[in-house]
Amino acid sequence: MMPRHHVTRAACVLVLCGAAAAIAESPEKAVKEKELLAAISEAPQTKPPDPRTAKAHEDLGDFYSAEGRYSDAEKVYQKTLELKEDLLGRANPAIISAVDDMARVSFAQMKYDQAADFMARELRILEREYGDDDPRLLPCLEQVARVLEAAAKYPDAEKFLSRAIAIREKASGLESVELAPDLTQLARLEVARHNVAAGEATYEKVLKIQQTKFSANAPELLPALDALAALAMEQHKDPESLLKRTLSIREGSLGPTHVDVAHNLDSLADLYTDQKRFAEAQKAAERALFIWMKELKPGSPELAERYQKMAELYEALNQPVEAEPLVQQVLTARENDMVASLNTLAAINVTKQNLLEAESLYRLSLTILDKKGLLSGKRTLFVSGGDENMDLLAQTALDYADLLKKMRRKGDANKIEARVRAFTGKNAAPKKKAS
Repeated sequence: MMPRHHVTRAACVLVLCGAAAAIAESPEKAVKEKELLAAISEAPQTKPPDPRTAKAHEDLGDFYSAEGRYSDAEKVYQKTLELKEDLLGRANPAIISAVDDMARVSFAQMKYDQAADFMARELRILEREYGDDDPRLLPCLEQVARVLEAAAKYPDAEKFLSRAIAIREKASGLESVELAPDLTQLARLEVARHNVAAGEATYEKVLKIQQTKFSANAPELLPALDALAALAMEQHKDPESLLKRTLSIREGSLGPTHVDVAHNLDSLADLYTDQKRFAEAQKAAERALFIWMKELKPGSPELAERYQKMAELYEALNQPVEAEPLVQQVLTARENDMVASLNTLAAINVTKQNLLEAESLYRLSLTILDKKGLLSGKRTLFVSGGDENMDLLAQTALDYADLLKKMRRKGDANKIEARVRAFTGKNAAPKKKAS
């Protein structure tokens, strides 16, 4: 009989396999690692192996895995597996947890073929234990399919997934909602293999099954509806009814100003624009832009892109007054991106002692930024804090002044610093960047 705890491990194998950043070493973790290493060295070194030795290795592997140290975890888990094989035999169901661990850390390191081999080995053990069509094979079959999908081996993945679907249909019925996740993955595989018609039919089946359990406006329907809308657009079909339905569901479940609602409105606006239904596109796009203006940082490339699309829409509607300020926002954002790159290049040249080249780059940045003549003294203006463009101008000017001091042009540097104080206010000068 397969150990009870293994069902949980097999069901969620690879769940923790996202790309996890290695966690910085802390004193507590260093102590913990030392304790685990000591437990291994103190464990009995016998033939056949003592179960405590295998457990000590497994605990260390779990520690490394939790810290994102997958390469270290793999080495320790490999030793754990060898110890359990020596103790229990290569075909004993009790070694499956160790096989799972190897599959998980292999997947985390994008060693997909290796992960698939370990999952296939687990499947063979389970088949010998329970037969070919037992529901207890399902977690393993589904995970093998996921690993193979990640490796872009779509036909092989579809074969294992189809087998899982057949077992689940036999156990739960053809209309069981438990089929929905597997059918969704199957539809994804069919689309990846360019069998769009089959994928669309499978998504329709998913939707039909889910609607037997959930209401017509349940959020659980969104993945299938979104996929069908995307496929409709790819095939140049009209997805309007699907997009309106998903919008209604998202507004009802998330509220009218959620970012997912904005994405949905963007899709509708794009559709209406393609169909030259500009008035309807305007309504959807303006609603979406209102949300994005609250969610995105002012001056960000993402917000600038949305301003640009809105400006183009206003132009198509012959509304230049509405379009012009949006275009100005786009130009400012793009100029600021250019200035940031110029300033970085200038700083690099300062480090390399190419001071004349750095000066020309800073001067170009200031020319782009100083349209109001604040540095030249053509205008005297006190700017309240929080104006991002003024902050960028001031910081660039101060960096330029630092460069001038390095070039022994202290008088020019002092004039620039005085002008920065004049247009920011004495107590509002930006913080100097740490050198």
